[in-house]
Amino acid sequence: MENDEDFVEKALKEEPEEGVIKNVGVLNLKDITEEEIEKIKGIQNIGVLIVPEKFMGRISAKMTKNVGVIVPYVEGMRLYIGKTGISADTLKNLKEPIAILQAGKLVFEEDVTPELIQEKIKDYRNYGKTVVPPNAYGALMSKCSENMGKIDRTEE
Repeated sequence: MENDEDFVEKALKEEPEEGVIKNVGVLNLKDITEEEIEKIKGIQNIGVLIVPEKFMGRISAKMTKNVGVIVPYVEGMRLYIGKTGISADTLKNLKEPIAILQAGKLVFEEDVTPELIQEKIKDYRNYGKTVVPPNAYGALMSKCSENMGKIDRTEE
């Protein structure tokens, strides 16, 4: 998979309007540089735009039309874009609590307990679809600082 920097360079070169990035479901610019920002002339038709907090203003000025949600990326957050599953084993193996930014479909498996969520997740931001066991729903919601998607309980 190409890294984010390669994606930005490729998108800027391949678009019919040079310097315009458009028609992307989730545009992850978390690793963008100041030099790359200068090359962008416009951002159009983006569902979710992930941007470093320090560049929010500069990137926002490049948006020309149809950008759904602008997500400030905080250094160190874990990004889950696409379809992902998190099990109890995954959480148990974390050395430190994590902050999660989710912009795809994330499923917490049935073995995930409220205690593990309380202990291992310090912040949860949802911009896609999350599915969580009913007994862990409250724990996850207590960690959810922003929800612009959908959080469902798994079927009992």
